[in-house]
Amino acid sequence: MNERERVARAAAFFEQCDDLALLHRLTAEAAPRARKYVASLLARGDEDTIPPPAELRPAREAADRDEALETFRKTDDFALFQVLARSIGRRIEALEIIASAEFPPGARVLVPRRAGYPAGTPELPGTVEQTGTQLTVALDNGEVWQGPPSLARREGAR
Repeated sequence: MNERERVARAAAFFEQCDDLALLHRLTAEAAPRARKYVASLLARGDEDTIPPPAELRPAREAADRDEALETFRKTDDFALFQVLARSIGRRIEALEIIASAEFPPGARVLVPRRAGYPAGTPELPGTVEQTGTQLTVALDNGEVWQGPPSLARREGAR
């Protein structure tokens, strides 16, 4: 199997993955790698040296988790790496939109003090003001919280 096939299989895994903590962790890993790729490419030329994401045929079968993670971490072709990063980002966006449906404006929720992964404590109560890929919550302490809907839970739910 060549690198393009491995990347297509890994992308198929990420496009089906429901583990938001993993996906957010991979996004955090991808950002500094992408910056290094871009800096390296710009050192050799101008913006035209930065390739667009590779165009791949869909995989016949998704990779398993271990294969997908190994492919993500070992891919050193920037055009292929962009395919993986985009598949992860799109899946996060889709899952956050689904999660936001549980929290209409006016809903009472608990959110972690820090709006990021991994989710932390303590949880703070508040009322949803705006929903979408980011949730805006008016906290009972007077502050405003913004973060992924997947970090929120309905007040009283466990």
